[in-house]
Amino acid sequence: MDAFQYELTSESSINLKYEYGGEYFTFSLYRDDEGWVLHPFDGMLLRNPAMCTLVAQELFKHKPFQVMLAKEGILFTDIRSTVNLENVNTPVAARNERESRGGNPADDLMDFVQQHSIEEVIDYESNLVGSRISFYKEILQRMFMDNLGPSDPEFQHVQDIVRIYEQALERLSSLNGPNLDPGRRGRY
Repeated sequence: MDAFQYELTSESSINLKYEYGGEYFTFSLYRDDEGWVLHPFDGMLLRNPAMCTLVAQELFKHKPFQVMLAKEGILFTDIRSTVNLENVNTPVAARNERESRGGNPADDLMDFVQQHSIEEVIDYESNLVGSRISFYKEILQRMFMDNLGPSDPEFQHVQDIVRIYEQALERLSSLNGPNLDPGRRGRY
């Protein structure tokens, strides 16, 4: 069995199975009026918030999960969690505080700056751009299978989108030089 599996149960619901520490944990990713919600369905996770946080944090970092999101057209910024992901090393977009309507944006910004090095921010953005490249390349493949090719204006536009993202990824990657201070996490 793979470390990560998912099943589309409907257009607005995906069941996820993720291996962590030799055990498989089940999550549901479903869409509501405000975006996508990640919710644990495993009893051990529901009873143990600290363990749930660890598993969810690793899930957000797991590349097959990121690729699945790209394939399904789900952005990190569209996901919120029923799991308390406060003060963990996951992107801000995946945290509950992002969804709090009464929070102070300046505090959220400072929390982000203090908890993430510039290298981590660049890596995160590079992963997002890489996911978009994969998403649009898959669209190109499907268009090609439908007998559309480089002579089709829509195909050309999608190719242009891929090129733009590839250029952006190249520029982002060039920003991340050698990490001269690997022990430091915050910026201030």
